[in-house]
Amino acid sequence: MKAIGVSPGKPGVKLIEKSEPARAKGEIKLEPLLVGICGTDREIISGYYGEAPPGEEFLTIGHESLCKVVEGQSNELKEGDLVVPTVRRSCGVCWSCLHGQSDMCFTGNFKERGIKGMDGYNTERVVELPEYIARVPDGLGDVAVLTEPMTIGEKAVYQCLELQKRVEWGWDCKEGLKCKKALVLGTGPVGLLASLILRLKGFKVVAADRHDDSTRKASILNAAGIAHLNTSNTSIDEFAGSEGKFDIIIEATGDAVVGLDAIPSLSPNGIIALTGIPGGSQVYQMPAVQIMRSIVLNNLITVGIVNANISYFKMALQHMLEIESKFPGLLERLISSKFAVEEYSAAFSARGADVVKVVIDWRR
Repeated sequence: MKAIGVSPGKPGVKLIEKSEPARAKGEIKLEPLLVGICGTDREIISGYYGEAPPGEEFLTIGHESLCKVVEGQSNELKEGDLVVPTVRRSCGVCWSCLHGQSDMCFTGNFKERGIKGMDGYNTERVVELPEYIARVPDGLGDVAVLTEPMTIGEKAVYQCLELQKRVEWGWDCKEGLKCKKALVLGTGPVGLLASLILRLKGFKVVAADRHDDSTRKASILNAAGIAHLNTSNTSIDEFAGSEGKFDIIIEATGDAVVGLDAIPSLSPNGIIALTGIPGGSQVYQMPAVQIMRSIVLNNLITVGIVNANISYFKMALQHMLEIESKFPGLLERLISSKFAVEEYSAAFSARGADVVKVVIDWRR
């Protein structure tokens, strides 16, 4: 069967042939339909990291997927169901992994589909255990391919709200009362989806990037009642100085300067969730005194967010239904283009201010 693979550590990507996996007892066989492309895939293709399965030369890439059950069933799954499988697999040892929270693994000995030690979803068939598969609710269809990037926003927002139970906010966006304010840094898929989640939670949301209001991303934000901030014209610090500081900041850029420099724009008792992973080439001399003073004097929390367990996948799918109900057709606008498998090279090269989520369409 066909697969899109890399030889980890070596730049390049190509179509390869692999044997179809046999389904062991209890496993579900899946047919990938759509597979999203993200920055992690591009870094693996560039040879920066990635780990093939034991004994294998190639790693099948792709960790964001929408699949169909083609063989096997469980209490929650049957043949023909649309599903979204998760990415990380338990180390089998630590408390977190043994309690369904492999995203909080203590040992680091986990595996990740399409990234570390396990093949991903850019192929014709995969097998998986049901506990790592979330069924897609009726009514979502192709937009469910956005689930994996949305889970990062889900985890960030959920953990911010849980941590903020240390204080009583006691306000909402009703007339005459102060709104909870959130800033999202970056308008890639994670940033856009995190903005929509915060909007559902009743926050007054501002999403920031370096582009003007004419882009596809700004249009998506405006359609959901989310303000767009072009930081090429107005800095985060300037905006917070004139419009007020933020209760929550979600960083979704992978840029250390952008993420850490935003900390002084938090309100007292605020929290920032960092979801991006800076590239190794970034060199940043931190304004350490200003950042530390701001954190200490304002009781701030800084939390790192990586990966997501099955609970966040199910949460994301339910929130997608809410978004579809409240803003019909909006999620579909996040899918910029679909490429056939043979067009994989063009798919991985797609760039631009109007490019949000590019996917490989295995149905073509």
